[in-house]
Amino acid sequence: MTARQEPHRTVHARGRPAPARMTVLIGDAREARRGYEVTSPTRLMRAWRLLTAVNEELHSKGIDDAGARRAAMVFNALRNEVVRSISPHLAAEVRELLPLLDEDSGVAGTRAACSAALGWLDSLVTSMLMQLAEQGERAARPTATRGPGMRPERAQHRRPASRPQR
Repeated sequence: MTARQEPHRTVHARGRPAPARMTVLIGDAREARRGYEVTSPTRLMRAWRLLTAVNEELHSKGIDDAGARRAAMVFNALRNEVVRSISPHLAAEVRELLPLLDEDSGVAGTRAACSAALGWLDSLVTSMLMQLAEQGERAARPTATRGPGMRPERAQHRRPASRPQR
């Protein structure tokens, strides 16, 4: 199984239960055993999309140092959201590859950090979506398929209900 849902026991303020949490295992079984997981896919997707918007803004004409400082602050917040959305093993990789930006990163440094983060996130999100698509395909396959050498399931025949005569 590449994704699993866990019941979330908390209750919203309005008295409704919170939605179930989903964890998506990334990669093959060997990689999944190492702890490559997305523990909050919706948060990760939201951070990825917002980081894409920040990157587009940084590459637009007319960005100044003040805009780069704001982008660096947003980058740091989104990086922290990504770290909260993934397993500890992947979070350590993010911390190593994508250090936090300081206020003096400048336009070029902030652009480079956003581009690097998007490269890493694009790969992770693509892997996550592929795992979810594969799981959906498996779920859509007929369950009556049996392996070679196994007896087919017996069909159960029902007698038609007797009809009242007119």
